[in-house]
Amino acid sequence: MKTWLNRLLGSEPARKTPQKSAPVTLPASTAKPAEAGAGFAVRRPLVAANGNVAGFEFCLPASVEERLRRKADPIAQGAHALALMSSMRSTLDNGRVALATIPLAILARPNVVDHAPAGAHLCIDGAADDDAGSPGSVDEAALLASLRARDVRVGALLRQPADAAKLDFAVLSATTDGLESMLAAARQWREANGSRTLIATQLASVDEIELALAAGATLACGSFNASAAAPPQRALQGDVQRIIQLLNSVRSEEKPLADLTQDLRADVALCYRLLRHVNSPAVGLSRPVESIDQAVLLLGRSELYRWLSVLLLSSVNGRRASRALQEVSLARARLAESLARERSGDAPDALFTVGLLSLLDVMLQVPLTQALGPLRLTDPARQALIERGGPWRDILALAEALERHDLTSAGELADAFGGLDRVLTLSDEAWGWAASVQRELDA
Repeated sequence: MKTWLNRLLGSEPARKTPQKSAPVTLPASTAKPAEAGAGFAVRRPLVAANGNVAGFEFCLPASVEERLRRKADPIAQGAHALALMSSMRSTLDNGRVALATIPLAILARPNVVDHAPAGAHLCIDGAADDDAGSPGSVDEAALLASLRARDVRVGALLRQPADAAKLDFAVLSATTDGLESMLAAARQWREANGSRTLIATQLASVDEIELALAAGATLACGSFNASAAAPPQRALQGDVQRIIQLLNSVRSEEKPLADLTQDLRADVALCYRLLRHVNSPAVGLSRPVESIDQAVLLLGRSELYRWLSVLLLSSVNGRRASRALQEVSLARARLAESLARERSGDAPDALFTVGLLSLLDVMLQVPLTQALGPLRLTDPARQALIERGGPWRDILALAEALERHDLTSAGELADAFGGLDRVLTLSDEAWGWAASVQRELDA
């Protein structure tokens, strides 16, 4: 890697490619590789220092990457690289960061750089440059110039990040370097490079994501479904308790809607947020709503419960990555709801709640049984969330498999919901919806 990096940065003479390689194209009929699910990239949120989701890291499923390595077929590898970069475009169009790691030898193939989307962050993996199956030489300087001409941000995965001063960004991997070494390297990078972008990846928990950001990483990503240590028992925040009480009141069919309006009126800030929501373009009413009574009647129990559930997440702000956790939870909720609609017999509204609450323990930093204890949830919801069983466990397991880039497990679960391609399409839509809701909450 160091030899490749030195050549790329100009400290060693670049080597010229002695022969031309066949150009890479995607199949015209599908505009993606033929195998099921392979044309889609899986994504993982990139958390910024302020706790927001700033973008996504895109990668091919691990099973696809392993098959490509075994086959050593440069045309297939290039086609998948094109599909990967194509998956990044919608994120870039929305003004967010899109990161992908692509081998140097694949980027150097004809036509591949021509498909690199403007504004993308491409981490160049130079390790394959010395593999027996890779091209004998690459004109690294020309490759770098071509990428920069397309307004691509160029970076590298480095064990000594200070060597990357001439690159646009550097990537540190916790699986490559180990957490403690990565944190030390992040602090060294920040001291040596000021505000230059540093991205930390493959972190094992939300706690590690927050540690990386505190050490100086500009962006960090990893697992949102784990915490490094068992959370302690602690009292729930006052705002959280208040919203949980309202959720239970809405759930109780014995309580008339008129009584609910009295409960809501007792909280001025909540009334303001409810009126702002019901008058938002997302609700799409033709006339403005000016009273809490009207708002409650128009929404009804189901939509009011949904709105309060989302509000519950936005009230949890006790950790650095709270806002990112909110967006991940919203995306899970939307995906779970969409999957329920794909399979008859499931309850979309209830599955929305399951997805929404699935990270509540990580957000509140309390055990899940304590976080969910005050809520009156149905038995299937409690089974899915606490016991990881019951009729809805496969929906939650499918959402989590997508987040950890495990399309082998996801593919096995996806058959009941229209297949993996359909599920991945629903996942992309869910992330877009979650971002729009987060913007509304921030307004």
